[in-house]
Amino acid sequence: MPTANSRHSDQQSVYRPDLFLENIAFPFGEGLGQPLESGTPPSEAKLIKSFALSRSEAEVHIYKSGGDASPIYTGYLKGKNSEWKLGNLTNFNENQAWINPMNFLTGDVSGASIEIPFGKIGAKNGLVIYHHKTDSWKIIDFQGHTAIPMDLDNDGVPEWVGNQTDWVPPAVEIHRWVAENDRFESTVIQWDSSLFPNEAKEEVFYSSLFLEEGKHFIEIGNKDGYAFFTFDHGFLKQYKPVDTRSRVLEMQMARQHH
Repeated sequence: MPTANSRHSDQQSVYRPDLFLENIAFPFGEGLGQPLESGTPPSEAKLIKSFALSRSEAEVHIYKSGGDASPIYTGYLKGKNSEWKLGNLTNFNENQAWINPMNFLTGDVSGASIEIPFGKIGAKNGLVIYHHKTDSWKIIDFQGHTAIPMDLDNDGVPEWVGNQTDWVPPAVEIHRWVAENDRFESTVIQWDSSLFPNEAKEEVFYSSLFLEEGKHFIEIGNKDGYAFFTFDHGFLKQYKPVDTRSRVLEMQMARQHH
């Protein structure tokens, strides 16, 4: 892995759109899910929050146990004939917004986005997906990374995006709903030779998301140069902003001067 200093000195300085393909079907795979354990709340626990998923018999419950001095909050997922433990909800505040419906899901699937930390690995937020026919759940916890909803391709359906600027090198992580597969699929724009024409370069490169004047675009580069792309339904499409300076290089220079 390059160090911060070498990366700063020899990378990300030349705008070279010719190094990259114009239109790239970037590979997505099924998002990793958090395993669930079946379980029911203890008898002394008190149900304090309940959220019904649209078009289904599924609900997300929060139970409180222990005294008011040191309460323990635990999430449960209740399906048609099943109940699963979502896990501890650390630092839960009974007055905060904690869940939002995902109304773009249709057919056999309902779901919601959990806006608070939960579970064993300490997920910062996540998605709960319920399949009606199989009475089963899929939990996406973004592997503990931060991911926020934004509609990258303006189709009315959000992607959950982790713009991981602290990684070395920085990378953009995208989780998108693929309706034909009835599932969320994810990718990290970091290691893949499909970005480059003619030759398979198994080379590390960086990616970083920017929003300027209402437009999302991704800067992607390696030691030879960089280009800009927009994201459109799983495709990366080259985009040329009026100003083609490297935003990533600027970001890193600003950090070094702090």
